[in-house]
Amino acid sequence: MTRTLRFIVVCSYVLLVLAPATAQTTLDKRQPRLMTAYKWAGLTENQRDIYVKGFLETLSFGLYSRSRPGNEHDAAIVSDWTACAERTPRSSWQTFDWSLRGETEKTVAAQFYDVASLICKDVAGKGDKTLRPVWLLKQQEWKRLSLHDRAIYLMAYTETAFAMNQRMKDSAAERDLDICIASAGIEGLISSMEQTSIEWQYPLPWSVSRAVGATCKRSKQ
Repeated sequence: MTRTLRFIVVCSYVLLVLAPATAQTTLDKRQPRLMTAYKWAGLTENQRDIYVKGFLETLSFGLYSRSRPGNEHDAAIVSDWTACAERTPRSSWQTFDWSLRGETEKTVAAQFYDVASLICKDVAGKGDKTLRPVWLLKQQEWKRLSLHDRAIYLMAYTETAFAMNQRMKDSAAERDLDICIASAGIEGLISSMEQTSIEWQYPLPWSVSRAVGATCKRSKQ
């Protein structure tokens, strides 16, 4: 795996998802905040659903990428997250830090991390123990989305990937992604994604990772 793609790798499920909210690290000010509070307020319910799908699928992609074939513990981690994503109403994912605490510097993905342990607590341990990643947004839905709505999904992917790196304390990956997004912007990501052949035998983040990697590679040239 190349350096530009390493930011998708995450640490264990316990650290990222099931740890109590008080144990989460605090995001600093260096982060690509693509979905601002102002933009979020203007989204429709369906558009917010696209972001939530992006968050759930991207985290699943990271967990799956780190899983070891044949390892029952890893399979349980992946399947528990899949169970949470599939069984929990997506309306449960809310930006409470913005609305209740006024902490508008946090990304949407970072806020979702903070509430994940509460949202998923009722399905913890209830996965099917298989390495089945989260797959919510299918080919036909993606084809129907406008470029604007596709950009919302890419924002979710990018903000989730950055939050994963921060919790891993991978400062090099944080810096690389921050520089990449500052250089290319969401427009660059959309352009790269539109030129990427999507492998629909896998959930969408498998292909988004290649598009983002290509964008970040160009930003270094």
